[in-house]
Amino acid sequence: MIHVTARVTLKPGQAPLFLREFRELATLVRQEVGCLDYFPARDVRMNLDAQRHDPDSITILEKWTGRAALESHLRSGHMRGFQERVADIVTDVSLSIVEEV
Repeated sequence: MIHVTARVTLKPGQAPLFLREFRELATLVRQEVGCLDYFPARDVRMNLDAQRHDPDSITILEKWTGRAALESHLRSGHMRGFQERVADIVTDVSLSIVEEV
């Protein structure tokens, strides 16, 4: 099983627009073969020293049956279209892709 955490940093105040576009994308992604989970999340302020809290960031949490399913997702037309639609409001993306051991 493959887990993906994508941290997307947005221009200030653009989270509502990003989430609207993401929710449309997520409907398609959840229908892809091998997609077990795919959803956006926001930081929760817990006042912990090691915690980040950024109202202009969205974390996308994904779970895939395996590498082939994730690779197919990354090549999908709806994924490329989404990336083009949000390109002007995204300032940074960091990925963590891990496999259960």
